[in-house]
Amino acid sequence: MHLHHTRYFLSSNSFVASLILAAAVLVPTSAAQADNRVPIDTRCGLAINSVVRTENALSTTNSVAFVDVPNAVLVFGVPAGASRCVKVVFTGEVACRGPAAVTDFCFIRALLDGVEMLPQGGGFQVFLSEDPTANAHAYEWVRRVGGGNHIVRIQRRVGNAGTFFDLDDWTFDLQIYQ
Repeated sequence: MHLHHTRYFLSSNSFVASLILAAAVLVPTSAAQADNRVPIDTRCGLAINSVVRTENALSTTNSVAFVDVPNAVLVFGVPAGASRCVKVVFTGEVACRGPAAVTDFCFIRALLDGVEMLPQGGGFQVFLSEDPTANAHAYEWVRRVGGGNHIVRIQRRVGNAGTFFDLDDWTFDLQIYQ
């Protein structure tokens, strides 16, 4: 019995040493690299409400400007003087089809009252690199808002008008927290 515990202790030390070594490899090599990381914490309280919308109809766009995903717009209210943490989870079966000679991307974003939710990709959050094979992808965004009526919308675009962003079998989960 004692030997078993000793073996486990040595294995644990080796595992911890491996983790420390792996962490050391992930540390930026310069202060400039470290400064590029700006994590943003959004504190959410207890769950208040969730609205889940699903769609199983295929839609396609080749717009280089952001356009709403059909039926992916939800409205909610927050009482005056209150604030709410809003999380949006969007999943879908997507394909990003384009000409073989041009590598492209299909982009997505969530807007809350016309402002990109966090993380903000500045219009360049890639949902899928060019790939004509449909496969599942997901994204989650968050933002805190004050009292009033609010609109959340999911939008998409392509980088090149010769590319088509196919979206099928999606789920849009709007979660409201204290």
